[in-house]
Amino acid sequence: MPVARTSAPAVRDTAQVEELLGLAHDLPRRSLEPGAALVVDGEPVRALYVLVEGSLRVEKAGVVIATVTQPGACVGEMSLLLGIPATADVIASEASVVAAIDNAPTMLETEPLLPLALARLLAARLHVMTTYLGDLKQQYSDHEGGLGMVDVVLDSLMRNPRARSTLGSERDPDPED
Repeated sequence: MPVARTSAPAVRDTAQVEELLGLAHDLPRRSLEPGAALVVDGEPVRALYVLVEGSLRVEKAGVVIATVTQPGACVGEMSLLLGIPATADVIASEASVVAAIDNAPTMLETEPLLPLALARLLAARLHVMTTYLGDLKQQYSDHEGGLGMVDVVLDSLMRNPRARSTLGSERDPDPED
């Protein structure tokens, strides 16, 4: 099976993370031991967390989706902005320190730099993902069967962003069992 190639840059835009580090400079810190859960899938997220040092892994159903290592990167922003419970677990991969913006909903309305910093961070992530997805569509455009459907699936997701966010398919409706 071909491996997806992409020219998408890593999400390491210094300006975005520096903005968040600056906003979190005087905020309370939380230390996490390796294996400690910071955010739990399906539970309310009560704060926005900015990584100060260490490493966090983002997991969905036990599968590592991303590793967060850059100081200034944040977690909890999707739940905060969409008003939904956590969509994944965030676990310390090693001893880590985060700044906790406990009053993040209020800060979004009163601190103009926070929504702007989050918008820039999310735009940078979106840029990376759209570049990657464009590469996938191009690579698999002439394939038959499942791989050839990448284009159809991606188009459907773009048109219906509120589509089902749980794992599964008609063939295996509950792959987490």
